[in-house]
Amino acid sequence: MAIALIASTFDRDHPSDAWVAGYFSWGITLFNERIAAPPAMQARLSLGSLERDLPQDKWLRLAFHALPDGSMAFRESFAPSFGLRYFPVMRGRIVLNARRHEVRVIGLCSWFVAILSLLLLPLVAMRPMVAPMLLVLPLFLASYLVQKRRYAAIVEALRMQLKTEFPK
Repeated sequence: MAIALIASTFDRDHPSDAWVAGYFSWGITLFNERIAAPPAMQARLSLGSLERDLPQDKWLRLAFHALPDGSMAFRESFAPSFGLRYFPVMRGRIVLNARRHEVRVIGLCSWFVAILSLLLLPLVAMRPMVAPMLLVLPLFLASYLVQKRRYAAIVEALRMQLKTEFPK
């Protein structure tokens, strides 16, 4: 059980730091928002400016990185700051799909959170003295709710980019 926790911790930290494309494209979907956008409107999107388009709030800023397949990955920035912090439960990805005429914002569950949550109940059943560890479950829920709100802000920023009319 300890080996699974250590492996999932490594799985959470290393691929996210290196912006590994597979890490941002495979996982359990916790957030999935679709925005209807024909290819002409998708061409208007400026995914590189999303960091500037998001409202400044009290939380850590989000870092965005273009992936080789044309999608955009994002996560909380690890840069030093004085912003409020929460445990990152999800990592995100923005996918442009010209064939389906949509833009999708996807939030994938951290494997560390999923494995720890699944292992806690059997662990508490085997060793009741670790019951205080159950307090991480409400922490994960609170972090998820904060991240869900932040991901919804990304969806709104994308909608604003799609609505913006350029002068002729």
